[in-house]
Amino acid sequence: MARTVVILGASYTGIVIAHYLLKYTAAKIKNLKVVLVSPNTHLYWNFASVRAIVPNQLGDDKLFLPLAPAFAKYPSNQYELVRGVAEKVDPDANVVEVRENGGSARTIHYDELVVATGASFKNDLPFKNLSSTEETKTALHSWAQRIEAAKSIVVAGAGATGVEVAGELGQEYAVTGKKQITLVCDQDLPLGPRLRRDVRETVKKELERLKVKVVTNARVASTTTPVSSSSKSASPTATTKLPTLTLTPTKASASPAPPATLEADLLIPTYGITPNTAFLPASMLDERGYARQTARLRAPGHDNVFVVGDVGNLEEPQAVHSDAQAVHAAGLLEAHLQLPPLGGSDWEGAHSSSTAAKRGGGEEVKEKEYKPMDKIMFAVTLGRNRGTGQFGSWKLWSLLVWFAKGRYLGTNHAAEVVRGERTLSRTSW
Repeated sequence: MARTVVILGASYTGIVIAHYLLKYTAAKIKNLKVVLVSPNTHLYWNFASVRAIVPNQLGDDKLFLPLAPAFAKYPSNQYELVRGVAEKVDPDANVVEVRENGGSARTIHYDELVVATGASFKNDLPFKNLSSTEETKTALHSWAQRIEAAKSIVVAGAGATGVEVAGELGQEYAVTGKKQITLVCDQDLPLGPRLRRDVRETVKKELERLKVKVVTNARVASTTTPVSSSSKSASPTATTKLPTLTLTPTKASASPAPPATLEADLLIPTYGITPNTAFLPASMLDERGYARQTARLRAPGHDNVFVVGDVGNLEEPQAVHSDAQAVHAAGLLEAHLQLPPLGGSDWEGAHSSSTAAKRGGGEEVKEKEYKPMDKIMFAVTLGRNRGTGQFGSWKLWSLLVWFAKGRYLGTNHAAEVVRGERTLSRTSW
């Protein structure tokens, strides 16, 4: 009888774990089968999306890498790629209900479940996967067309995504006077207070060097689109009025005070990330909607349910955290698979909520707890040629960020990740 591991999500974390199980664990565990569930046919290299929304910068072949060829090297009876989304998980019955892309419903039984569904941006922004590969491509192309048509653009939200988008737009358009680019930041500097102040000051300075206007201590509260006149009644010399963005100050005594309104052809909101957890029972979620995680990367109370990456609440959503969790979870899964399946005849006494459990023969299988990162590892690009960041307490040089990240935004090793030859941080896997 097959020992089935169902992995929900086929982005960086899910793919890494799936390849590890098929490449290494399948040789140790008899009849192991890996079922990878995702609505996407391709891995979306969304790290480069901040550059890809700028017209003519990156082609789809650099951003979307097919999954099926990457898994074709494994025996067909050891894996299955299911195109669909999880609609419900019953952790007591060990089943997940999936709605396949074609519309049909399917119930899949699992022995172990990996929840690696990540998070999404609000407003259907293509900085993360949308509901399918084709929808993500369509949204990406649509935003590129809107950016090309706009003369003035406001980027709302000065987190990492907002900063990088503003930098790309600044280098392509603002510094040459082609378009007006504005970044709206809800604090006195971009990024968050956990970072060194001089790192945040560098971001503002470099964006302004690219002729990006940085509005601080404000949020975009609403957008008013003017009613357009009909072609018959409009004067030939009339000037088209731009949409108006109403700003709300976030600091009463801010100096300089932010403007009350801005006018712009296009608003790009880069805030509002939500975890993809609608299919999980409420008991498995925290108050923000993220999946609860233990130090053993489990859902509390469910020893055969692993929670990995941005979907979980153990660490802030960040690629370096997701990658570290995926690497650790792969080892935990392999150790767990050496135990009898939950509910099996040999299950009683084998499983434990501690860091050690026992195989059927009585020997211990030890699990090492995951330790969240205790130092900052962060880098942002500021256009195609510069960047900044922080490693621990050290500020990163611009040249280093450009060399490690800014040149290609990781597209130079995306194919290796999808093939299971490396992870985001490990050059071999």
